[in-house]
Amino acid sequence: MSLPALGLLLTLLLAPLRAVADPPPRAVRGVVFILTDDQRADFLGAAGRAGLDTPAIDALAARGTRFTRAYCQGSRSPAVCLPSRSRMLTGGSDWTTPNWSQAQQRDDLPLWPELLRDAGWRTHHVGKWHAGRRWFDRAFESGSSVLFGGMGSHWTLEVEDRPLDGPAVRRPLVDYSTREFGTDAATFVHEHLTTEPDRPFLLHLCFTAPHDPRTAPGDEDVSERASRVQLPENALPVHPFDNGEMTIRDETLLGWPRTEQDLRREIAVYEMMIEEIDAQVAGIIATLEANDALDDVLIVFASDHGLALGSHGLLGKQSLYEHSMRAPMILAGPGFEAGGVRDDFAYLHDLAPTMLAACGIEIPASMGGRDLHGPTGRDHVLLRYRDLQRSWRNDRWKVIWHPRIDRRQVFDLANDPEETVDLARDPANAALVAGLRRELDAARAEAGDDVDLLVDRPADETFDAERANERRLNGRHHWTLR
Repeated sequence: MSLPALGLLLTLLLAPLRAVADPPPRAVRGVVFILTDDQRADFLGAAGRAGLDTPAIDALAARGTRFTRAYCQGSRSPAVCLPSRSRMLTGGSDWTTPNWSQAQQRDDLPLWPELLRDAGWRTHHVGKWHAGRRWFDRAFESGSSVLFGGMGSHWTLEVEDRPLDGPAVRRPLVDYSTREFGTDAATFVHEHLTTEPDRPFLLHLCFTAPHDPRTAPGDEDVSERASRVQLPENALPVHPFDNGEMTIRDETLLGWPRTEQDLRREIAVYEMMIEEIDAQVAGIIATLEANDALDDVLIVFASDHGLALGSHGLLGKQSLYEHSMRAPMILAGPGFEAGGVRDDFAYLHDLAPTMLAACGIEIPASMGGRDLHGPTGRDHVLLRYRDLQRSWRNDRWKVIWHPRIDRRQVFDLANDPEETVDLARDPANAALVAGLRRELDAARAEAGDDVDLLVDRPADETFDAERANERRLNGRHHWTLR
């Protein structure tokens, strides 16, 4: 063999060895990723929610950076949480991967926990998964109290333990879901840090709370709390028109009109469930502190989307109002400013590339999200819900289009953050509405949203609450588990 050929052969043989022996620098010792289910961005003490006691999560915000404009990108199905969680795992956009149920059967989309596992990290999941067994097996070495479904009783759900060695064990919960998940999470952190202190780790913890069925975690008097709960400023008894999804399962949890008494009770239990989450977050932080690991671990707290809870007369997340698409998001640890508040536009799927960057792992080209260590550079967000709604907003203005009834709503968020005054109803604002329509159309074209949403005959936008109540009482509504 000639010397040049031998040199080329040695280069090819040694190149992969050098890549393995000299990995990218790791900035953090571990990642604790905490996700709640159906939590509004404004339902945290740190976000100004009066009467809601969340000292542990508020302390995370004080130690790190809170993002005030973090959005779920939307959904092509009523099950908004499934695509939201899939996007967070893959860093992919809804416009490039529209069918997330099908995507969960694919192996060509890198998952950020999987990439950590491939790099030698210890990866463990606790709680709700909702992304299919195929992706779970790729991403995690083990799991405890894993919920492979979407929702159910917080006391009797069937979960699985997935040990490092041995078969999976299916069993019912032994405690209220939030407490069991929190206990399992703290146990994993302690055991890992005491047995493998030099190996980086990922704890991926997903609560089912405060998703319905809303169930109090203890014996606190719900009625007493309901009497002093704060209703949303934009609460209404009935949504002003039929948005195309008025009788989905989430919306039939209460009848119409929504009464103040019913909403107060729903919100009271919702807050109690969030406070139980906070107690579990406190336990995990205490475990990190006890093992002298808190300063070297990146803690992420977020939710998969928001919820209406009476705002605009709605209950669920199947709308593009701020309360349903905006989610809490806090990053605390190396690389994020203590006490920081960021108002640049972020999507929840920005978390995937951010986690990889924090761990010193190369970000795959398939991830369309942006690394949150720096400004996102976005001047708007584009949202969708099925083919029933599209929305665009920038720093001040927001438009929501309902193509089935060919109606647009326009809000001045700088002066009306609760979206209570629809400027599109005033003919004097015709030029403003036309301009925002062009912005929405341009954003859709840029994203590749080329679905023809126009209909020959717009539907009647009137919502018949009396008939809907009759159907609800007779059990004839379309029910979908999420």
